[in-house]
Amino acid sequence: MKLVFNRRCRGRRFVFVLVSRPDRTQFEALVPACVAVTAALHGLRRLGRRSGVTTAEAAEGLPGDEIVACAMWQSTRAITIEAPPEQVWPWIAQMGFPSHRAGWYTPHWLDRLTFGIKQRSSNRIVPELQQLQAGDRVSDSDDGAVFFTVERVEPPHVLVLHSTRHVLMPIETIDFSWAFVIRALAPQRSRLTIRARTSYSPRRALPFVELVIGPADFLNASAMLRGIKRRVETTRACPRPMRQS
Repeated sequence: MKLVFNRRCRGRRFVFVLVSRPDRTQFEALVPACVAVTAALHGLRRLGRRSGVTTAEAAEGLPGDEIVACAMWQSTRAITIEAPPEQVWPWIAQMGFPSHRAGWYTPHWLDRLTFGIKQRSSNRIVPELQQLQAGDRVSDSDDGAVFFTVERVEPPHVLVLHSTRHVLMPIETIDFSWAFVIRALAPQRSRLTIRARTSYSPRRALPFVELVIGPADFLNASAMLRGIKRRVETTRACPRPMRQS
């Protein structure tokens, strides 16, 4: 703190400056708090951008990366499934808003809480939803106004979706790619990776993307991966009834 006393007396000017030193105790108390906040923000940002993957998996290029070439935000998440890609693929192919397709395999309570979705995700493979072609629409709203366009489909390994419709305030425009990549690890084991890439405007929405969209993506995508894994492995474990001749 600095105080200045400036007075003129009998033709002379007298100036007194009083300076107080900052309270070291208060300053030293702020340092750990600042470090903790910085670490928490860094951890939240990292969690919003990757989970369940190694550093190499997070950095590698995946199909669909070229759609949003200069992504402002990217997340990569993965899970290992005890089944070959051919048994994982049907669950990926039929995804979409549950009133139109098989759902996104997130818990029903989470769907109700976050998006007010009343329908439940399917627990079975739906044969009539297995045919996908580039250019097809995959609805992500009950009225169909929000949707993905199929950009790339290579059964049983790659599905890439693209959207410019997933606008959430304060975001005004968005370019969003969503890739699902299934790789064989062993004859009866697969690695399912989900990558989201976005470019958006305005740039001032950055704190919202990093602190809201990122953690929300972690919550939803992680639940989605677990939902797919559970369905694939449960269905695979259930023996099919034998047909009687």
